[in-house]
Amino acid sequence: MPGPLTARPHRSKGSRVPRLTGIGVATLLAVGGLVAYLVSTHHVVQPKHHHHAVLSAKVVKKQTVGIIDFGPENDHDPFANDKDDHPLMLQPGSVGVDFVAIPVTELRAGVPVWTANLMSDGSDIFIYTATGQCLSPAARGSTLRLAHCDLRLSQRWRPLDGATAIGQAFAKYANAKTGLCLTAPDKHPGPATVQRCGPPSLKTQEIAFWWSA
Repeated sequence: MPGPLTARPHRSKGSRVPRLTGIGVATLLAVGGLVAYLVSTHHVVQPKHHHHAVLSAKVVKKQTVGIIDFGPENDHDPFANDKDDHPLMLQPGSVGVDFVAIPVTELRAGVPVWTANLMSDGSDIFIYTATGQCLSPAARGSTLRLAHCDLRLSQRWRPLDGATAIGQAFAKYANAKTGLCLTAPDKHPGPATVQRCGPPSLKTQEIAFWWSA
């Protein structure tokens, strides 16, 4: 007995072209979506390059000095015979770093205790010679401390408003990280701090090098 007849699908004449066209459109859409996904994914995972300023490690001038503030009473006359002048010298204290009174006998012939390294980028690094540590702002507050020298930005000091009085050069010294200036206390010995850099005539920020060796 003959088996059952299998019905063949009926397609109208000319249906093959629209069908192929539909497949092609679907394929293009799928490929386009894949490309868009890959592009967006690549954009997300692509590493970003950050450009950091390179600090100079080259010393162009090295000198052993006393770091001095002229003092708020300085009136730009010879300090040695003027009781109105109160120059102060930078020294490590029991807690941080202080500006202390200079004995009269040491005004002209004191002992330099800092090494000032002038770097090729124009910044200075101040090193306390007895310990080999660098002058740095404290982690908090406005005081200063001595820290292990690692040439970081916080240990760089940039001179501002350079001038000369009675043959003595002086300048403000702004910390390269904080932008604040090395500052002596007002009139009396006390902690060295970093404060907002004032006008060129601000005497508590007139920093000079004495007793250079």
